[in-house]
Amino acid sequence: MSVVEKGHFARAADARNITQSAFSRRIKALEIWAGTELLDRSQHPVTLTSAGHNFLSHAQDIIRLAHEARNETLGYSRLAETGVTIACLHTLALFRVPAMVADLKSSIGNVEATIVAETRTVEEYLDSLFSGASDFFICYRHPAFSFDIDLEQFPRLDIGSDRILPYIRREDFSEDLLEKTGPPIPYLEYAGTSFLSRVVDHTIKQAPFRKRLKSVYRGTLAESLCTAAISGLGMAWLPESVVASNPRSDALRCVSVESPEHMQISIFSAANNRRPIVEKILSHLRDKGAA
Repeated sequence: MSVVEKGHFARAADARNITQSAFSRRIKALEIWAGTELLDRSQHPVTLTSAGHNFLSHAQDIIRLAHEARNETLGYSRLAETGVTIACLHTLALFRVPAMVADLKSSIGNVEATIVAETRTVEEYLDSLFSGASDFFICYRHPAFSFDIDLEQFPRLDIGSDRILPYIRREDFSEDLLEKTGPPIPYLEYAGTSFLSRVVDHTIKQAPFRKRLKSVYRGTLAESLCTAAISGLGMAWLPESVVASNPRSDALRCVSVESPEHMQISIFSAANNRRPIVEKILSHLRDKGAA
């Protein structure tokens, strides 16, 4: 349906917030499933084949019925008319989001929140906003992890910030950890391609001591690396909010750095979401940001 509307693979991919190559793979997978070509790629703009014309009407019915079914079931997932569903990163779900919901309750009245802290792609978060399955998506933003989001379709508010700094157990490694040469530094590393993994990789890329880092522990969660650092396993780059919220944080010391990495905390919503409670929350957050 996007290709028919836009007449061009690249524009259709942009409209769906995915890369053109990923979009093309999806179209090809659909054609394999349907058993025939649905699009005539020999023409510009792209047109439907005869089979594609026939399939389009069924596709429109499928999508309409799917949205109707979802709209009917969404009510079961909401706690009330004043309930909202917030999708966010795990670290933000532990500390930042509960504080935000508490502020909303005290400022605008009754708010019930369902928190969904799952590992998803940006596209999946946006699809969830667009469909109404989620009312908000809260995440970190940093130049090392950029994603292109249509701010007219998915408006953004910046609601806070955090810093990510290297921490190590107080009694460990009394020598200057930031010197270019010296003994290996046991390094607690973020696994995979998570947001914090990319931020830290960006941070230490130009660090003079980077060759001294010896990975001894990998984890996907900042909270896990924080506990590992407290246990004396090595040095970890951690958000300040994670360290401050740990009851054993006095066991850690921050290794001095000239330029700590700042991360913006942002909240996204969908322009097509006109629920009164959503607009009330956004109005409060705007006013608070402007104050």
